[in-house]
Amino acid sequence: MDKHGHEARLRGSQGRSYELERNMRFVGIDIGSEKHVVAIVDEAGKPVCKPTPFSEDASGYDRLRSLLGEPADVFVAMEATGHYWQNLFAFLFAAGFQIALLNPMRTSRFAAEDLRRAKTDALDAVGIAVCSTEAACSDADARCCDARAARAGASARSTGAGPR
Repeated sequence: MDKHGHEARLRGSQGRSYELERNMRFVGIDIGSEKHVVAIVDEAGKPVCKPTPFSEDASGYDRLRSLLGEPADVFVAMEATGHYWQNLFAFLFAAGFQIALLNPMRTSRFAAEDLRRAKTDALDAVGIAVCSTEAACSDADARCCDARAARAGASARSTGAGPR
């Protein structure tokens, strides 16, 4: 192979392009039966906006969609709490967002490591968002669109289920 046809690069580098990457935003959603709370943090775990509640209906989902922006630079994490997450999952999945379902025990332990004493929906949403930025939560427990979640999302879409 003729090396003269290639650009000079440091030894051991893979020749990756170092273009400016988009700023990724991590979204944590605390799931409730009639109301959810969304928190958005940047890659460093700093809040982008204050935690915002939204309702489990079409207007609430529209509000969430306007807060999230484009799906390309957003990673959404939520706890798989009962069956309440399924409609929201189907909505976000259909909109093209990357979604991870977190084990509630894992996020609870993550919050306990932070020595957080208060427990509110807003703090839980921030904790879920920050947890999604950490490798510990995003590896084993947060399989993006895992088989069970994808089946539930596809089932909800095929039956016309959506926000109440």
